[in-house]
Amino acid sequence: MKIAVFASGTGTTLQALMDNQVRYDYQISLVVVNRVCQARDRAEDTGISTLLSKDWMQIDQVLAEHQIQMIVLAGFLAIIPQWFCEKWDNKIINIHPALLPKYGGKGFYGEHVHEAVVAAKEEFSGITIHYVNECYDSGAIIFQAKVALEEGETADSLAAKIHKLEYQHYPEVIEELIKK
Repeated sequence: MKIAVFASGTGTTLQALMDNQVRYDYQISLVVVNRVCQARDRAEDTGISTLLSKDWMQIDQVLAEHQIQMIVLAGFLAIIPQWFCEKWDNKIINIHPALLPKYGGKGFYGEHVHEAVVAAKEEFSGITIHYVNECYDSGAIIFQAKVALEEGETADSLAAKIHKLEYQHYPEVIEELIKK
């Protein structure tokens, strides 16, 4: 299956997806970024086509040109318009670094999530893989995995645990969705 990965940051989740694409039988055919970022560099370094754009009509056209069948968000920091979500209904997935519905929505991304979880003295955190709609982190949940917070947990130590979960489970869930 040909997938497009949308990213806005360092591209560590993109890298994990690239490293696993043969093992899990999907092909990253396009990486879409909405700003200059390391994720774009990672894709270009491996020969994957990239698109830098904030124009949703252009993005949709390039997805068609690449015959994309699924969109995978990997640290993509933008609201996707409703028309685009409807066109790609149940074909856009995202991974969130918390157990939704807690710690989701505008402003809850990356270290902001981990700082809030640690400050609230939560017993658990984790990842949520979900379908995407036009509202932040509110699409139907596909998969969750959790990890316990330990005494003295920091946002950085929690982030490291969450990244391990992301890198392990995101490729597996993509493959499961492909098989459906």
